[in-house]
Amino acid sequence: MTSSHPSLAILGAGPVGLEAALAAVDHGLSFALYEAGPQVGHHVRQWGHVRLFTPWELNASPRARRHLSDAGIHLPDGDRRPTGKELVTELLEPLAALPAVAPSVRTGVRVMRVGREGLLKSDEIGTGARAGRPFRLLLRDGDGREWVERADAVLDCTGTWGQPNALGVGGVPAPGEAAARERMMRGIPTPEELEGWAGRRILLVGAGHSAQTAARGLGELVRSRPGTRVVWALRNPEPSFRLDDDPLPARETLHREAERLAGAPSAEVADGFEAVRGATVESLEPGEGGALRVTLRLQGGSGGETSPGSRVEVVDEILSLTGSVGDGALYRQLQVHECYATLGPMGLSAALLGAEGGSDCMTQPTLGVDALRTPEPQFFILGSKAYGRNSTFLLRVGWEQVDQVMPALAQELEVLGDEGAGAPDAAALAGAVS
Repeated sequence: MTSSHPSLAILGAGPVGLEAALAAVDHGLSFALYEAGPQVGHHVRQWGHVRLFTPWELNASPRARRHLSDAGIHLPDGDRRPTGKELVTELLEPLAALPAVAPSVRTGVRVMRVGREGLLKSDEIGTGARAGRPFRLLLRDGDGREWVERADAVLDCTGTWGQPNALGVGGVPAPGEAAARERMMRGIPTPEELEGWAGRRILLVGAGHSAQTAARGLGELVRSRPGTRVVWALRNPEPSFRLDDDPLPARETLHREAERLAGAPSAEVADGFEAVRGATVESLEPGEGGALRVTLRLQGGSGGETSPGSRVEVVDEILSLTGSVGDGALYRQLQVHECYATLGPMGLSAALLGAEGGSDCMTQPTLGVDALRTPEPQFFILGSKAYGRNSTFLLRVGWEQVDQVMPALAQELEVLGDEGAGAPDAAALAGAVS
């Protein structure tokens, strides 16, 4: 397929997007790497103060180490765990600066939508003709300027950061949530931000690793700064944090601390820190003096410690750490089959559901390129976004996804090039991927 546009568009210059760029270099593919943020690793920078559970050896791929080593850059190894900031400065920035990568990196450019040139979502269902049309990418820069570029294949590595789940009951925004959006924090607070909350009333909502990390920091704030009050709302009446035989000591330590802080329903584990289990946010409304009145719906615990009903909390700050999910609107004009439960690609979601040892990120199986395919030819969702609402993604999985997809994709693009600018021969394309 002769064209003036890159063979491959990679969306998102985070760990998986940069890994895909390196793989494109290895396979001789021209590519453009689009990053909406002003710098590579923009999402990682948002939690740069947080230390990962995993050591350096699990955070840099063999491919990345090889490319950096060839450039005279040697990454840390062993058991030291990097912070998000260290991951950016010691890994992502050097990768993006490599001569084979840097000219193709486009920071400050957001991909708004991806479609097929001249085709709607409902056109050419299952015919193979869609592969003969380039992808059409609507782009926007920081000044609001918009334009269109094209590519023969697209890898969506945009992740889930920046698409937070709603605070309200059942994942539906609570009445008053939109009006209070500017008052809510959606990320793990820095030590400086926590110190700024000293003496204030804080509501924490969520139970995942981010919420557990924030709860630990808030517990320390309550102990060190009297007069600070924290209410931790946990949706599950009997939350379970710990994994059996956890291979990551730092994660196990966090789980133990979260269990202690969660305590029993409505139990105060420290003066000023209260965990309310079986609680969800029903509504928010302005209170006196700039405070917020938050109504919590209570489910009640199995032991009866918390009665069903509701209670009102008057707070100064809301920390909403209810998880996030990728931006599916990006590819709404493409033929992508999403799982109704996870919002990940259906093939991968089904494979994860049926895979053994898939309940922990450290035991994720390798599922192969076919599980990653969508009905849209030459379009793949990779990285954490591919897992949708499934929280067991590990960075190593992203590298493996790139390893599985890139050889097949390179071969498919070669077949398309041999077929010319028209619709590819279905038999030839099938032979390339069998």
